[in-house]
Amino acid sequence: MAGGASSLDGKLVVAAIDFGTAYSGYAFSFRNNFRLNPLDIDVNQWSGEDALTMSSKAPSSVLLSPDKAFHSFGYEAEEEYSSLVENEQHQDWYFFRNIKMRLLYKEKLSRSDTICDECDKPMPGITILSMIIRHLKAVLFKSLEKRGFPPREEDILWVLTVPAIWSDAAKQFTKEAAEEAGIQTRDLMFVYEPEAAALYCWQQKLQQKLTNINAKEDMTENKERATFSIGQKILVFDMGGGTTDISVIQIKSEKEIHIVEEATGGPFGGTSINEKFCQWLDDVFGKDNMQKFKHENMSDHMQFIREFEQKKRKSEKPLCLQIPLSLKLIAEKSWECKLEDRFEKSDVAFPGIKVKARGKLFLPSSFLSGNLILPLAKNVFAEMERIFKKHSDITSVIAVGGLAQSVVMTSELRKYAKTIPVYVPFDSSVAVLKGAVLYGHENNVIKARVCKCSYGIQTMRPFEEKEDDPRKKVNQEGETWCKECFRVLYRKGSMIKLGDVSSYELEESFHDENRKEKRFKPIRCVLFRSDSETVQRYVTEKGCYEHGTIEIDAPEDGFPLSYECTVELEFAGTEIIARLKDKERTKTLRLDFIN
Repeated sequence: MAGGASSLDGKLVVAAIDFGTAYSGYAFSFRNNFRLNPLDIDVNQWSGEDALTMSSKAPSSVLLSPDKAFHSFGYEAEEEYSSLVENEQHQDWYFFRNIKMRLLYKEKLSRSDTICDECDKPMPGITILSMIIRHLKAVLFKSLEKRGFPPREEDILWVLTVPAIWSDAAKQFTKEAAEEAGIQTRDLMFVYEPEAAALYCWQQKLQQKLTNINAKEDMTENKERATFSIGQKILVFDMGGGTTDISVIQIKSEKEIHIVEEATGGPFGGTSINEKFCQWLDDVFGKDNMQKFKHENMSDHMQFIREFEQKKRKSEKPLCLQIPLSLKLIAEKSWECKLEDRFEKSDVAFPGIKVKARGKLFLPSSFLSGNLILPLAKNVFAEMERIFKKHSDITSVIAVGGLAQSVVMTSELRKYAKTIPVYVPFDSSVAVLKGAVLYGHENNVIKARVCKCSYGIQTMRPFEEKEDDPRKKVNQEGETWCKECFRVLYRKGSMIKLGDVSSYELEESFHDENRKEKRFKPIRCVLFRSDSETVQRYVTEKGCYEHGTIEIDAPEDGFPLSYECTVELEFAGTEIIARLKDKERTKTLRLDFIN
């Protein structure tokens, strides 16, 4: 299949894993059920002893025993670690959370990269990530067994969701973690999160089952419901735990969608708001008091933040949070006064914030928007405004992700969207997850994507005396060449259709005595990218970066003295695919994006 998609031949189940910064989960559907009803998708429900409700995703937290073996995941990991902390037994254990944000958004990635746990003990990042994927896989297998379907590896096609703003190195890192978790490359594909969400909403529309939890607001503020018709452009605003992805799709037909704007966004999500809230708690209660509360009453602390996480999504009315009794007692002992009295006198409290009897904390919606959301979201809102100016024919906005459930957040989003209707699916928190399952069944629906960078290779060409930099001149086998040239394969902003291939001819000569021994070594090709609107002449210019490497293995008897081949590169899917064609063979080449 084009774009690196794995084949559905012989597969009976499509399973998707949405590994998020804050929460993770999985969903699946059977091929036979998909043919009858594409939206017949099973989503796992997670819970813990202290969880307020069942949830479709579990916290992306993992606990390892002192011998570095996997112990637990999700709510179970958080509750077990809380107990260990409160009993002063946690020092030798390993507890990780917010792994995705801390590990996979680095500018450069290495397989040896480590991630530190809550006590700053390091572990290989790829090991922790693979443990999470392996656990989700194991839980899925148990679920299938309960359904009377004994799972076999060869029966399942896996789809992993990734942010559209992710680098190729981050995707490769994730793929290698999945391989370590027992998922073969041939059984795995990626889907960009906003694209998955768009597919899910589009499928809902096709089945005439669109439901909007804010239908009344849409009718009042935008005068019309969001529309999803053939030919229209739709902005997808995916607000997850760690990041916000913004993309623009155009619906060409019921079976064809184009991505017409390069993905943008930034490190803004539900986790950012939680962290900002925790900083405010430090200011109000004092860092020492909060540290004491967190250390002595870890479970209360987690439950307090979890309550904020859930209630911040509910309504535009003031949030009512129960301050844990343990925190109340610590603070009052430190201050030597009642909590209510302290808040009345405090100069760090936001106007409208009140603390009433029995530790009831009331936070106005203006506190959420003014203190926690807008300061963090201003960059992504600015990007959205830029896109609206560029694509003046956008007719609707889809808002998905856990943060899209926040009425305060979507209210701010509507202010920026102005007259353009904003659609929030009733199950927005799992729109990406369910859309990933749909993508696994029909991954050829997305027929074209806009190229987000200019890509090319480093090559040599005949030296041009009047045009080229004299420092780039080299002599080889009696001819004058220009080295370190940027040969463009795809240009930034161009539309690349599914199945489109760009190729270049490679010629190597080994006649020279100094090069004959290289006949038995791999030929290394370097792939470069440029983020500039203007394509550079040389790979050494500012704004041009080494993106990845392609290696052509030498045949057993070595390359011929004069070797010619064609290297094909395909960019239309979620992964870059490289292929080699020469007189002896046609094969897929390995592209390496990790240091």
